[in-house]
Amino acid sequence: MSDGLRIDDSTPRVRVLTLDRPHRLNALDGPTLTALRAAVEDCSAPGHDIRVIVIRGEGRAFCSGTDLKWIAEHALHDPAAHLQNQDRMQAAYQGLESARQVVIACVNGIAVAGGLELALSCDIVVADEDAMMGDEHIRKNLFPSGGSTQRLPRRIGLPRALYYLLSGRRMSGREAERIGLAALAVPGAELQATVMQLAQEIAEADPHALASLKYTARRAPELPLHDGLALERWMQFRYRHESPAMAAGVTRFAAGNAGPHEEKS
Repeated sequence: MSDGLRIDDSTPRVRVLTLDRPHRLNALDGPTLTALRAAVEDCSAPGHDIRVIVIRGEGRAFCSGTDLKWIAEHALHDPAAHLQNQDRMQAAYQGLESARQVVIACVNGIAVAGGLELALSCDIVVADEDAMMGDEHIRKNLFPSGGSTQRLPRRIGLPRALYYLLSGRRMSGREAERIGLAALAVPGAELQATVMQLAQEIAEADPHALASLKYTARRAPELPLHDGLALERWMQFRYRHESPAMAAGVTRFAAGNAGPHEEKS
């Protein structure tokens, strides 16, 4: 445990990062953001085989956003320090998006403002169906700095994103699933088990395949279809030469020995 973040590597190929500031509803201060970025970068260090990162919150919240008490004490009256913390937040969130690992947000309790932005930077969101999620910056006359004005429209479309951004209203985990922000919403008692089962299932796949799929899919909204299809062809070619897993999978399937994720035709 370091600076409000607990690291658990006990599940093979999966790293669980727990925001551990329950007394502040896991609000993010500067040291926690720095620790989060470092823990994600460390997943790709030599000798590590981490294929999935799970981000969760200790206690009754996923993350309540930026720790405004910490901001008031350390950054509010120093524009340079305030900007530095915004840069720190964006760097941590962009690090999740660009990581070679698949990142799953395990959302319980509340995920608001910077907490919603943290979830939006993850690849997959699995939520407690009763969780409360929303961008509440406007309710405090604040302005987002962790990406919600950019990621929320991309995730749920501009009309819905403007509704939540401009009203500051919350949505339940079940509503988040309905509109496509969350991939799954499950009863709270099943949340941890569901997330870990998904993480372990994904972590069985070849790491080069996972990283290539993540990169290609994340680029898709930025590219015209023709360019996206060209990128897909290139990434398949690159993957084939990065890892023997693709050729081995084809050979195994052709021989009638389907792997655990395959079906025989």
